[in-house]
Amino acid sequence: MNDGPDYRYHTLLNSGELYDSGIKELTSYQHELVELLRQYNATPETSEGLAKRRSLLPTLLGSCGEHVCLMPPVHANWGLRHVHIGDDVYFNFGATFVDDADILIGSRCQFGPNVTICTAEHPLDPSERARGLQYNLPVRIEDDVWVGAGAIILAGVTIGHGAVVGAGSVVTRDVEPLTVVAGAPARVIRCL
Repeated sequence: MNDGPDYRYHTLLNSGELYDSGIKELTSYQHELVELLRQYNATPETSEGLAKRRSLLPTLLGSCGEHVCLMPPVHANWGLRHVHIGDDVYFNFGATFVDDADILIGSRCQFGPNVTICTAEHPLDPSERARGLQYNLPVRIEDDVWVGAGAIILAGVTIGHGAVVGAGSVVTRDVEPLTVVAGAPARVIRCL
C-alpha cells in the first residue's frame, strides 16, 4: 500500500483515534478506488470476464496471494485497497468490506455468501458523529478460518487460526484458535 493519499494517512486510519472522515484528498481517492471495484463487479461470467477479474484483483487488493477468489458483487468503502489476503482464499458472493482500516486475512480461508467485515466505528456522542468523526480498528483473520453465510465481523476483532464462525453470527470480540463460535453476539459453542 504505497500509492495514493491513504498511504500518508495509513497510521491515522489504523490508529483507533478519532479523525474527520471527510478529508477531501482521501474521499476523492476513495471514489477512484470504488470505481475500479465497480469494473470488477461488472465482469461477466465468461472466460474473458473471469480473466479480467483475475487481472483486476491484485490491483484492487492491498496485497493478494495466489488462488484468491472473490465472487461478485463485492462491496468495499475503499475498493478493497486496505484488504490483504493470503493464498487459497474463497469469498462467495455479496461480501462487504468496510475497509477504512486494514483487513488482514490469512491463507486457506473460506467465506460464505453475504459476509460483512467492518473496521469503521463511530463515536457514541451524537455531536461528534454530526461532525463526521469516526475511528477505525483493523480486523485480523488467521489461516484456515471458515466463516458462514451472513456473518458479521466487527472492528478490532482477531479470529484465530482454524476457527469456525457460524452462519448469521455477529463477532464482537476475539475468537480463540480452533474454536467454533455462533450467535449474536457470537459465543464459543465448542473447541476443535
